[in-house]
Amino acid sequence: MWHMQVHFDCKFRGIDAVSSRYARTLGGNRTIAEPFEFVAGQPVNVVVKKAGDTAGGLFAGGSGPKPPPALSTAVIGMKPGGKRTVYVDKPELGYVKGNQEIPAGAAFELQVEVLSVL
Repeated sequence: MWHMQVHFDCKFRGIDAVSSRYARTLGGNRTIAEPFEFVAGQPVNVVVKKAGDTAGGLFAGGSGPKPPPALSTAVIGMKPGGKRTVYVDKPELGYVKGNQEIPAGAAFELQVEVLSVL
């Protein structure tokens, strides 16, 4: 099992709809990019951080972007610094209920950048 730190971007019709690069909202409506962490090959779970968990309590407490289930298998075999683009066209690997600008069950492009493998 490989613990991964990645940045991911979900692009729908050329629009950056969901991205870990704009993951957290700070006080005063400022944002900070936090890598998404998970175990490759396992279901992707989102951990909601509470206000004060990091950055000296500056986080407003909202959760970061929800990654698609395809992220878990898209990174298998990748090394730190690696980049990969995957076309997600199966609703069960994408967003069954939709997410932000991505409609329910729609196909989209998933771009992944591996920052570290632990």
